[in-house]
Amino acid sequence: MSLDHLTLNIHYDVKEKKFEVSGDVNFEGQRELVEGFLHNQIGAGRDDKTPDKKDFYNITLRWYPLNDNLEVSSDTGNKGLRDGILLEFLKRLDQ
Repeated sequence: MSLDHLTLNIHYDVKEKKFEVSGDVNFEGQRELVEGFLHNQIGAGRDDKTPDKKDFYNITLRWYPLNDNLEVSSDTGNKGLRDGILLEFLKRLDQ
């Protein structure tokens, strides 16, 4: 059976400042996937949309190994907030 993509779901609780992770990406792959995505965002430009104010945010990254394509979806309403949450996630991986 061939898997066409791997998924990393990140659920962030703002009040508790906690992350819950699910999906089929292993621990080492989580760092690689998030770092690769953030690296690709350099020079993408500013997002002037107003961030959504929520107690919880969800970010999903899907990596398609056949063409090395990476897709992301989030409910943050703003790419800056999304990327800030992902940066915080990376910091927490080191702890």
